[in-house]
Amino acid sequence: MTSSKNLDRLDLRILETLQSEGRMTNKELAEHVNLSPSACHQRLQRLITDEWVSGFTGRLNIERLCAPVQCIATVSLSSHSPDAFGMLERRVAGLPEALEAYTVSGSCDFIIRFACTHMTRYMMLTNSLIQDCPEISNISTHVIMKQSKVFTGYPLKELMSRQSFNPA
Repeated sequence: MTSSKNLDRLDLRILETLQSEGRMTNKELAEHVNLSPSACHQRLQRLITDEWVSGFTGRLNIERLCAPVQCIATVSLSSHSPDAFGMLERRVAGLPEALEAYTVSGSCDFIIRFACTHMTRYMMLTNSLIQDCPEISNISTHVIMKQSKVFTGYPLKELMSRQSFNPA
């Protein structure tokens, strides 16, 4: 995989545009970044092939489809062995209701976001996790009442500009 130093400003504009407007046609994308459609298509294919783009998805309005109970669970393990982490990671990877999972530092070891049909289902999932992963010492649940900000993409300009920052 190539480093970000191999990306030029047009590549970054394409990536930034795709984050916010993923349904654009190639022609629209090319116009937006001031390239010919064929040059834009070639760049986009290279960005996909080189894994700068990991996929395309649509953001659903889940509240229109159903009203899931959404929770964020912080999970602590009694053992920090690779086996304990691996067991929980594999178990969570197999749960469709586990939308995201992070291994973290701090007062807990994992943060997992769930969307379930109802609280009873969430309780069944966490009870099952506790039974299947005996190294779990604590699960603390935070029920999401309202989403205050939706993830719409990474702030590439800010993140890329800090990459060259040297505090020396």
